[in-house]
Amino acid sequence: MKLDLGTVLAFLCAAALVPPAAGGSEDPGAASETAPLALTPAEYNNTVADLLGFPRDGELWPQRPPVADRISPRRAASKGVFSPPPPPDPWPWHFPAEPGADGFEGIAQGQNPSSYQVEELHLAGMHFGSFALLSPTFFDCSGWSELPSAEREACAATSILRFAERAWRRPLRDGERDRIEAFWLAQRESEPIDEAVALTVAGILQAPAFHFKLEPGANAATTLDPWQLATRLSYFLWDSMPDDELFRAARTGELDTPEGLERQAERMLDDPLARPAVVHFHHQWLGTEQVLLIAPARRAFGPRFGLSTQVHNARDDDTKWPAIIGPIRHSMKLETELFVEEAIFERAGTFTELMTGNHGYMSRNTRPVYGETTTPDEGRAAVTRKIEYVTASVGRRKPLTLMPVKFDPTLRAGVLTLPSVLAVGAYAVQPGPIPRGVRILERIACMDLGEPVEGVESALPPDTLGVERSNRERTAAATRPAECHTCHRRINPAGFAFEHYDAMGAWRAEDNGQPVDASGSLRLPGAEVLSFADGVEFAHELAASRRVRDCYALHWTRYALGSRLERNAPGLEPIQLRFRENDSVKALLVSIATSDLFRTRATEPGAGVDG
Repeated sequence: MKLDLGTVLAFLCAAALVPPAAGGSEDPGAASETAPLALTPAEYNNTVADLLGFPRDGELWPQRPPVADRISPRRAASKGVFSPPPPPDPWPWHFPAEPGADGFEGIAQGQNPSSYQVEELHLAGMHFGSFALLSPTFFDCSGWSELPSAEREACAATSILRFAERAWRRPLRDGERDRIEAFWLAQRESEPIDEAVALTVAGILQAPAFHFKLEPGANAATTLDPWQLATRLSYFLWDSMPDDELFRAARTGELDTPEGLERQAERMLDDPLARPAVVHFHHQWLGTEQVLLIAPARRAFGPRFGLSTQVHNARDDDTKWPAIIGPIRHSMKLETELFVEEAIFERAGTFTELMTGNHGYMSRNTRPVYGETTTPDEGRAAVTRKIEYVTASVGRRKPLTLMPVKFDPTLRAGVLTLPSVLAVGAYAVQPGPIPRGVRILERIACMDLGEPVEGVESALPPDTLGVERSNRERTAAATRPAECHTCHRRINPAGFAFEHYDAMGAWRAEDNGQPVDASGSLRLPGAEVLSFADGVEFAHELAASRRVRDCYALHWTRYALGSRLERNAPGLEPIQLRFRENDSVKALLVSIATSDLFRTRATEPGAGVDG
């Protein structure tokens, strides 16, 4: 009774994993009260690592056990251009990305599984099922493989049931224990015992109770039970399953009160697991994971890194520039992660610090981007991480060391002036005041700009080096027509504020021989007016803005609930009021975790996004 894909597909489809159940309304803003909320790719991989007791680093996992190749053979490696790539690490599993909603994964309205994704869930479950045999936490007896046959089977049976409760994050319900035991016995009758264990674990990992953080519920709002609260809290703050302490709190009723939730949330935020989860949120908020895809033009920036703008042969362009840009992309991404982590967990921990801090990191690869605008920070340690990138069709893996620095506070302030954020909002040659401005309005101020005028791209100034005016002048002229004015009277000032930074995020005093003009004024909904001379002043204005703080709290609340909550949803205002008075990010997350919104299941009918 091996787990063939057809059997698994039938099982999962019957459990409503396929559309339209997991966000199936054609209206992306429609309510989805009964829709289950599935694990995201990151949450799945973190959960599997924590379930099996392995590190979140595939290089530190054991090699695949022989049984894995019997029940889930490796895919044949593609031959590539020059040679087949090495086999991937055992962890993580590379799933297709979620479509997402408003830039965030883990939102019910943005989860639209495909048959391809269901197949990947099957393959991942079969792959990870065999690692239970090597797990330091799976068996509840020691020396399992050396035990007499009857004792080995008894230990396997009890270990499987214990694993299912942890994997499904709740006590087993009526009938579930019997079905798991029957499934285990069926595997044991037809397969060797190691395969039977691996296949049974693989089945548990493919059950809806594992894939869904919150299973379908009634239309009316209902209070979550302690196990559901533990699950919601752990995936909110850790991107993974509850630990033993959180399971204990659920079992003893500690999570039944806001005070109990507060104690657990504060404990969890002090745990190192919270750091990558909080950083992951900010990548989605700012779109900075896309920095790994930036493609600045060699003809514009090659000289900054010692390359001629002239390409003598194709090999030069195929190897030299990609070999420079690959580590730069990764360095920019890591610099963002370290900045966010330090601002929230080691410095003031406030939104103000996040938006205006002048600490950071820099590698030798990004040193030419920063130029002489940084000074070493001797009080902090360097950080080394491994990166992977491709040059000449060959994958490379190497360590990257980032050095702590201080930024000139007159030139950079906070996360919005990091090169990653600026490079994502730019073109190959010129800065992108329009994409930069749109990001500020939509992501930072929660303003709905709607769809751009059809064909507007053709009216934008060409992205070339040979221009006669400044980037600001060219963009202003292109967006001056009346049909553009309604949107661009807000977009342009927000984007022009960052004209001191080129397409790679380097600070510049001049543009095309003219002094950069980054001044402006922006009116936000609610009659707030932000006036600024440059991006640094703009960052400070944004940090103090009521609209911006409310928007940040809204993003976090939607993320915690996995739902596209309205800006005027009942229960949201108390969270925002507290954040206006105390802009501690940790306090905000605790406030969300103890709110009535967090402790109930459903959203209101029609709870979409208002502009």
